[in-house]
Amino acid sequence: MSFSDQVVATPDPPSKGVHNPIHDAQGTDAAGYAGALVAGVRTYGWAVQTIVSALGAQWRSSGWVDVQLRRPLYAEETLTTNVSGNGNTVEVSCEVTTEKKVVMNGTAGMGIAPWVSDLTPPNPAPPGETNPPLPTYLLDTAPLNKPLVPLGAWVTNATAQDIVVSDLGLDDPHYSGTANATPIHPYFIAGRMAPLTRHNFTYGPTIHVRSQIQNVREALSDRQIVVGAQIVDVYERKGHWYQVLDGVVTDEDGLLAKIRHHTIFRPRLAP
Repeated sequence: MSFSDQVVATPDPPSKGVHNPIHDAQGTDAAGYAGALVAGVRTYGWAVQTIVSALGAQWRSSGWVDVQLRRPLYAEETLTTNVSGNGNTVEVSCEVTTEKKVVMNGTAGMGIAPWVSDLTPPNPAPPGETNPPLPTYLLDTAPLNKPLVPLGAWVTNATAQDIVVSDLGLDDPHYSGTANATPIHPYFIAGRMAPLTRHNFTYGPTIHVRSQIQNVREALSDRQIVVGAQIVDVYERKGHWYQVLDGVVTDEDGLLAKIRHHTIFRPRLAP
């Protein structure tokens, strides 16, 4: 089977939390990019639509994905998502249509991901406050395996719909109900890890490079979504400093997703 969709990438919406400078021109100049990067989690959000077409609606509550961000995506570029395969596992590829430049690729599937037992997120905990000035850290001082202060967000019915319409520019009836408990797009769940880290630490530009997500239950609006995590690894590669976080996303009814989030937390400076 094979499924394909296209979308024109739009500029990132205004940040509702602590802004990541990699999504504006000044921040990307320092890291050597040609312009403001479209958030990698939005590429994932667009790809979700094609993944659901291939694997079915049940994927939102009992499927998994493992995708890597390969190249930057800029506003106004046309993104084509291709999903192909047979059975319960499919290949996912997103590329800039005119240049055949792969932006994101990986796999998705139904059931339990083959890597989920490797994740070591902290136990779910209620959200907490942090006080400025927030700390920073180096590769040799990273607070490994220490639970971060969890971050909560109350998602109203209107917000759940706006996430789809305004952030992703999609018209999907699955997310357009007028009653309470509108489904929340998986893009929002995947995107909770970045604000969590900025809830706990001070960073400059950061770059999302990979997401491994095990869906456990579809998130619904009009309740608080809480994300917690701990840093499980840090390393250097080609001048970039990377970190890996294992996270857990919950609401008042329990577990929604487990996530392993990979990011560059200090890009190398442009020459």
